[in-house]
Amino acid sequence: SQIMVSTRSRISTTAPSVQPMTVLSAARTVSQEKKPSQAVTPSPSRKRRRTTKSPSPKKKDSTAKKELKFAPTLTSELVASINQDQGYIDLVVPPAELRPSATLTTGQCFHWKAVEAISKVEDGTIKKESAWGTHDATEWVGTIRLPDGRSCVLAIQETPSTTLYRPLTTAVPIVDIEQYLRSYFRLDDSLADLYQKWSKADNRLATIAQCIPGVRILEQDPFECLISFICSSNNNIPRITKMVNAIRANYGEELLTIGDEKYYSFPSMEELLAKGNDDDFRNKCGLGYRSKYILETLQILKKQGGEEYLRNLRSMQDDPTLVQEKLCEFCGVGRKVADCVALFSLRQDDAIPVDVHVWNIARRDYDPENALEQIKSLTPTAYKQVGDLFRSRFPDKAGWAHSLLFVGELPSFRPVLPAELIAQMDQFKQEEELKKKEAAAAKKKKKEEKNKIEDES
Repeated sequence: SQIMVSTRSRISTTAPSVQPMTVLSAARTVSQEKKPSQAVTPSPSRKRRRTTKSPSPKKKDSTAKKELKFAPTLTSELVASINQDQGYIDLVVPPAELRPSATLTTGQCFHWKAVEAISKVEDGTIKKESAWGTHDATEWVGTIRLPDGRSCVLAIQETPSTTLYRPLTTAVPIVDIEQYLRSYFRLDDSLADLYQKWSKADNRLATIAQCIPGVRILEQDPFECLISFICSSNNNIPRITKMVNAIRANYGEELLTIGDEKYYSFPSMEELLAKGNDDDFRNKCGLGYRSKYILETLQILKKQGGEEYLRNLRSMQDDPTLVQEKLCEFCGVGRKVADCVALFSLRQDDAIPVDVHVWNIARRDYDPENALEQIKSLTPTAYKQVGDLFRSRFPDKAGWAHSLLFVGELPSFRPVLPAELIAQMDQFKQEEELKKKEAAAAKKKKKEEKNKIEDES
């Protein structure tokens, strides 16, 4: 997960433009202002020729990089050297209820980093980490922020039978950490029961559920989640992670150093309001145009009552669109970002963030009458229509079911899926690519015919 960025199935040419979850890898470009065109007087001895304009030069997003650099390798040996007197503590949660490998680094959050076994580093077999994580990682290090503002650095370890944790800093008592983790992983909800219900409703999900157990929805700190997903606009996972880490480093409190890497708390709203400014957000954090989104969001949130306002949204569980509307009042927050924040931090279990991958899942598996093929733009009505396909199929925690299906589409989890399912995914992708080529060819032909008519006139 840090949820990756491999090429995924593309949307059909008839589908509206939607952002992926986290997010297309292409950097956003901004066209320069066009100059007024000059009049052209045709020569009397020649037929008038169609004139063409040279394309305007484009300015790249200042945060785009030709090559993404991953943070220094975090090894099991380095982690073991920290707070050595503290052993691992068992959360006593079986694989059917939680697998961090399918939860922590699959696009819900951006504050966990996989730990590499020292043997892989020494023998040279270590590979560059996937942005979407790997299905076989077993340990992660990250910083959590408790509701009262205290922060700590933790190691989470996945074993064949349970999930363990180990505090790497000592400022927060273990009893408070465990209480928070049970809430963070939402362990009061029986995932095994949900898997069983969903599997009865959908054979495809049933197949994925057998291969990828323990995909849970997190209950993150909503303020951190909101700022993180504003950073996700037209972005990819490595860059989102880099931006969020830069916000921590510039405005948070230093908590721990492991090897060459420092770990910081995520700043509060008050800290960002007091210290943050457009120049630093752009130049030190690499936020680009997102800087103004965050600055304006901070002001709006302050007027709404601060971080407590976000936490209070958890009580609004009657209709997923209500919280979506509240979150869309913040600058830089559209429907998809709002649903990500709602699902991953506010207990809005029926929220469905619609990105290109979710759109394709809906078209391929849950739209037998091809109603979505007729949609030309993702209006609020169309967006809700896609979400309703999941909510009608999975009436109990549709957002959770949608996330399991999403993880099943990730390239890093293909090795655990049956060959038949992979073949179906590949076939759909090929069909979509063919549609795209055919549409491009038809558009080119139409343009050539139009140009021919203009030249002959």
